[in-house]
Amino acid sequence: MKQKKVSFLVLVVCFLITASVALADIKLPAPTKDGGEGIFSLLEKRASGPRDNFPTGQISMEELSSLLWAATGLNRAGKGWTVPMAVGKPPYVKIYVVMPEGAFLYNWKDHLLAEVTNKNILEEITKDDFVKKSPCVLIFVPDAEVLGTMPMPGSENILAFALTGAMTQNIYLAADSLGISGRYMISMNADAIKSELKLGQAESPLCVMPLGKK
Repeated sequence: MKQKKVSFLVLVVCFLITASVALADIKLPAPTKDGGEGIFSLLEKRASGPRDNFPTGQISMEELSSLLWAATGLNRAGKGWTVPMAVGKPPYVKIYVVMPEGAFLYNWKDHLLAEVTNKNILEEITKDDFVKKSPCVLIFVPDAEVLGTMPMPGSENILAFALTGAMTQNIYLAADSLGISGRYMISMNADAIKSELKLGQAESPLCVMPLGKK
């Protein structure tokens, strides 16, 4: 009987360990950097995805990789990103990726998704049903640590919102090229997002962007 109890405890411990590592960081494939439509063709049809009948087609890791790189990826040696950064600072707006499998922080240096939680928080972040049903939602959050090093005290909010605008516009254009719909939204449950993503006191979400394949 004692041996059976020990065996059972070993199985429980193994299960807990397996469950805790079942979902870990995700190394993204290399982003697509060529092909697709020309910039002016994309600008002509750039539009937010409709609230009614928002597309819910799944987005591949390859496509997500390209969208995240378009938003804040290195595009040349040294300090050079796909969006303009004030005074040459590294990206000072973070992108969180929320999917049914969990929530992740995009690491632009290593081009990977760092796990924040393996809980499905789509129901928590907004009251909009179409967002809850989206296969992927991006959440933009100011990086208080980087913004705190700016040589322009008091400009943190302006810089963060301006950068978010550039990042989301890049995503719109890249998404259109890939047949993906996106929608920039400031309607969200900020308190729930802060709690679920374990954000710092000075880090409040700026917007959310649901994505879905057309």
